[in-house]
Amino acid sequence: YKKYVESRDPAIYAKYNKLLNSILRVNKPNLSFTSEEIFIGDRNLREIGISEKTSFICFHNRDSAFLDFVKSDYDWNYHNYRDSSIQNYLNAAEAIIKRGNYVVRLGSITKDKAKSASPKLIDYANNGMRTDFLDIYLSAKCKFILCSETGMSFPAEVFKRPIVYVNWTGLLWLPVYTLNGLIIFKKFYLRNEDRYMTFSEMINCEFGGPDTNDIFTNLGIELIENTPEEICDVTIEMDKRLNGTWKTTKEDEELQHRFWDLFGLDKIKSPDLRIGSEYLTRNKELLE
Repeated sequence: YKKYVESRDPAIYAKYNKLLNSILRVNKPNLSFTSEEIFIGDRNLREIGISEKTSFICFHNRDSAFLDFVKSDYDWNYHNYRDSSIQNYLNAAEAIIKRGNYVVRLGSITKDKAKSASPKLIDYANNGMRTDFLDIYLSAKCKFILCSETGMSFPAEVFKRPIVYVNWTGLLWLPVYTLNGLIIFKKFYLRNEDRYMTFSEMINCEFGGPDTNDIFTNLGIELIENTPEEICDVTIEMDKRLNGTWKTTKEDEELQHRFWDLFGLDKIKSPDLRIGSEYLTRNKELLE
């Protein structure tokens, strides 16, 4: 995969694309729960406040609290470019609640609590009821998951759940294997030029290792988180798509093709992984 994202070699593309095609042909998860696990899982859902057959989504933001806790003597700050504020997700959570769903905040150790007046927003990460098993069960049974660029998406990906990715940074590392996904990105603001990087420039920007902060500093890059409105828009889009009420436009289809063409014709992806419609329309100048 590393060779795939960094290479222009058609032979490498062909090998990875063959593997990816085999994954995309299977729309059901390879793992399943036993009847006993389903009994326990459903009981756990009721205990945290979700009744049987109630629709719920999960959401999660990456912050530095977990790594700082599990290994406090190590400097993890080169991962902080992936961080985002939980507060920016709450508009989306409230909107989804109004659309008839419960909302469950995932996580283990967090910087901030998710505060809401609605009893349908469950801060499971901080309510003292979190277990490893329920982490997996929630991810497998949710209507969809809303998350940032973090490993918390992996259980939902394994169980083939729809996913909304927000605050994504690495365009070379897009989750092209996600069967049903929407994604929007942080913006890369170039201080010295007073402008945002285009998507093509972001694709060619190499970072992610221990020198990430130095790279951003030397290039004068400031990462701009997705706004509450951007997160809300793409979350509602997913809910409408799953409910069968979303209507696409000719402009959106054209913009989607322009975005994915940036990666070249030899790279394939899940046909149902898309950029959030409102986000792409409002930032179409980044396609130049």
